[in-house]
Parts: sequence; C-alpha cells; structure tokens
Amino acid sequence: MQLRTLLTLVNFATIAVAILVLIAYPGLAPDAFYILLGWMLISLALIYSPWAARPIGGAPPPTGGGGSGAPLSSGPHASSLGFCMYCAAPIEPGTARCPSCGRVLPTFA
Repeated sequence: MQLRTLLTLVNFATIAVAILVLIAYPGLAPDAFYILLGWMLISLALIYSPWAARPIGGAPPPTGGGGSGAPLSSGPHASSLGFCMYCAAPIEPGTARCPSCGRVLPTFA
C-alpha cells in the first residue's frame, strides 16, 4: 500500500466525520466547514508530495515487468514515429536523432 492510498482513506474518514458532526450539531457548521477545508488543503499538499509515492508496511517496491511506470528507452535505438516528439519536425521512421533539433528520439515498444 502506498502512503497516498492511506492518506486518501483518511480523507474519506474525515469527510464522513465532518458530515456526522454537521448532522448531530448544526450549530458547529461554520467551524466544521473551515476545519474540513483546512484539512483538505493540507492533505492535497501531502498527497502530491514526492515522498507520498513510497510503499508503507516494509513491502519492497515492484520491479520490472514493463508496466506503465517503465521508463522510455532512448539509447541507440531508432524511433518508430514519423515526427520528432520534441520539435514536431517530420522524420523518417527508424531515425535515431532528429535532424532539426538533434535530440535522441525514444523508441516506443
């Protein structure tokens, strides 16, 4: 489980508690609203922090497999696109470097 998942579950629980407080004590509605608003802003900052993607519970991170998180290869391979993805110049499929901008073109599997 990632830390982001845990923070999301805590956010759902916080919203549920805020709704229960609003139902049980309608006089606390303004206070509950501002507390909930502050919590949501803080939780957004926490969820989108770089360290929030770390797994919790001591489980090792997933490895390999070519999933959606796999980096693009940009070595001596040739591009399969018909254009440069950096400057949009037309190129022949199989070109390793863009003749316009000179960047190495990635290969998409």
